[in-house]
Amino acid sequence: MNQLNQPKFRHTPVLVDEVCTLLINDLSGVYIDGTFGLGGHSKALSLLLNDDATLIGIDQDESALAQFDPSLIKQSLHLMCTNFENLDQVLDDLSITKVHGILLDLGLNSFSLDDPERGFAFSLEGPLDMRFDRSNELTAETVINEYSQEQLANIMYRFGEERNSRRIARKIVDMRTKKRLIEIDQLREAVAGCVDPRFRNKSLARVFQAFRIEVNREMDVLATVLDSAVKVLAPGGRLAVISYHSLEDRMVKNHFRDLSQDIPRQPGMRDDEVKIPLLKRLTGKPVIADPAEAAANPRARSAKLRVAERTSHAS
Repeated sequence: MNQLNQPKFRHTPVLVDEVCTLLINDLSGVYIDGTFGLGGHSKALSLLLNDDATLIGIDQDESALAQFDPSLIKQSLHLMCTNFENLDQVLDDLSITKVHGILLDLGLNSFSLDDPERGFAFSLEGPLDMRFDRSNELTAETVINEYSQEQLANIMYRFGEERNSRRIARKIVDMRTKKRLIEIDQLREAVAGCVDPRFRNKSLARVFQAFRIEVNREMDVLATVLDSAVKVLAPGGRLAVISYHSLEDRMVKNHFRDLSQDIPRQPGMRDDEVKIPLLKRLTGKPVIADPAEAAANPRARSAKLRVAERTSHAS
């Protein structure tokens, strides 16, 4: 049955209470859910915000946005189908200059993950796609069949931290010389033939993650949106990011750290040379799911939430 026609489909957002507690700082403010998905976090925020608040939902998956019933949000709601790296353009289109909270949940929504036609899950059967935005030309099939062996190995090592990356890359190249790799099971076969069966699923998860990141330029996009988000936050506005693997979490942690440090005044230093921190970190260590949520929702087990606030004296 097509995913769109499954009425019992459910997606459980992670760390909802923690997000609402840490993100909201103005009950009548403008809030952006930069990874709207099926609207789980936005619905929770809506219950707490005043009626005169504004919610902006951004997602590049048009099919996910189509599932949402706007009547579930009591505030003014704007749904925008685009990549969150286009945050500046979204706000320009809405004539909004400053916002009071931005949420980025970097995980895949279950709607997309469980759709075999999207190619995200190594346990399913389907095409090697892995695109968030299906209008983009680059797919996992293109990467796997047309990138060099060295490029494939580097992608799996850099974005998946897979120790068997070179061996797997050789296997992929060997297989594709005989037949183009177009299905999930073909990539699964390549990985399975190169790793210890005891660690096969972990390697599969890392390899699929790596190619998904490459297809969607996830690390570049994250770097862009972190810069943009800080600039559009009003004083006291907050940025909350939920990450699911070490590469994302490290980038967020370092970004928050770098922008929350000042440069002490040195003798002879002019006023305009003194760096005033743009952010105040509200989470020293990442917030993680409690045991009950982790047990009830497997997606929450690897989730890490970091939140920072735009300083009131920053311009």
